[in-house]
Parts: sequence; C-alpha cells; structure tokens
Amino acid sequence: MARQRQDYFDALGWVTQLMTAVQTRHLDARTPCENFDVRSLMGHLIGTAHRGLATARRVPTQDIPHVITSVPDAELAPTYATLSTSIREAWSPLAGADAVIPPWGPCTALEAARGFTVETITHGWDLAVATGQPSDAPNGIADRCLSYAAAIIPDRLRGVSYDAPVVAAGTFSTTEQLAHLLGHKRARIAHDSQ
Repeated sequence: MARQRQDYFDALGWVTQLMTAVQTRHLDARTPCENFDVRSLMGHLIGTAHRGLATARRVPTQDIPHVITSVPDAELAPTYATLSTSIREAWSPLAGADAVIPPWGPCTALEAARGFTVETITHGWDLAVATGQPSDAPNGIADRCLSYAAAIIPDRLRGVSYDAPVVAAGTFSTTEQLAHLLGHKRARIAHDSQ
C-alpha cells in the first residue's frame, strides 16, 4: 500500500505541474480523451480528485459531477493543487485492506488507490499531449499501472466510462500504452483539428 499510495501522490503532483503550465490559449484545444477539450479535461481531473478525496473520507461520491464547471479558468490549477494536498492527508492513514467505496463500487483502499492512479496518469497524459508538454509519467508509475490496469477496469464500464483499448502499431512509452488501454489515442487530436 505504501508504494501504491506514493504512486497516487506522485501522479497528483505530476498533474498539478502539468495544469500549472497550461496557458489560456490551450484551454479550447482538443485532447486525446474524446469529448474533452483542455478546459473540460481539467474540470474532469478536479472532479476525479474530489471523488478520490471523498473515497478516502468515506463520503458518498455519486453527487460529485463528472466535470466540475464552476471553477474559473485562472483557478483550475490552484484548485487541483489544493485538492491534491487534501488527498494526501486523507489517504495517508489508510491501510491497503481498509474498505472504501469509490465511484465504481466497494473495494479495498489498495484497489481504489490503483484505480485513481490509473485515471490520474491517463488523463495527465491527455493533458500533456494536448498542451505540448512532456507526456511520460514520472518515477515508473505507468509501468506499475500497466501491471494491474487491465484487471481493475470492469468490462461493464467499457463503452460507458472507458473506450475499447486502442490497437496501434509502433513503439510507445508505457504512459502512452496505459492511455491506449483506456481507449485514448494521440491521433484523435490530429483528426479533430482537420
């Protein structure tokens, strides 16, 4: 659990850095995550962070919006940074076997931390690609995510929360391979901009 918790915290830190570097001109740009531009992706990351915090605090998550739209553009990155700090505080005392209820249903804290880490890293990749930032997650997190990601994505959520995995020829970083597993692809940006 200690390793997984640190991966989640490092994922939050990486996304905080990416968000901080987003410029106003990026906000309307398409992302590899279908139906999201950069602004709405950042709102979704904030929503995901709220759900991660609520999960650790054992507060119901069903009323937390999929995309938070009430945060002004200039406050998106600071809001996420503040949430990240709160998440660290809330998750630190949890043991791996503790029972929690994330949005996808009851599981252990370890399994929930894995789910939130995969989500955070994948959308971090989306944000990095859309805004022209380095898109490889730090500290080997994506490698570890790849070792369990397929097992934690329920088939019932394919076509709902996750697209079908991307089958692509070529050599890709582990971060991009993780994004492909969740149905995200770099080519979507080029296609949508034509």
